[in-house]
Amino acid sequence: MSNIQSNTQAASSSSETISASANGLQEKEITKDNESNITAKEAAIVAYERGDSLKLSYQEALKLDADHIQELGKTFEELDTEISLLLAVGI
Repeated sequence: MSNIQSNTQAASSSSETISASANGLQEKEITKDNESNITAKEAAIVAYERGDSLKLSYQEALKLDADHIQELGKTFEELDTEISLLLAVGI
């Protein structure tokens, strides 16, 4: 019978990688030209702000996923321990 193995180290590593990716999505400030009268300027600012908002949403989702991966690794480790104990006592 083969054993099911969980690896909290791999889960932790994956979680850290995703968190680092999320942290890489830093908010950038747009340089505003207060002297320009180009009509597309307002549309560009709105598009930039919308894109920045989506980026922040993506960043939050990545951080949440990283937390879930970390927690899942811990849950699998606990389950693995419980199953091992059950198999050890012959249940």
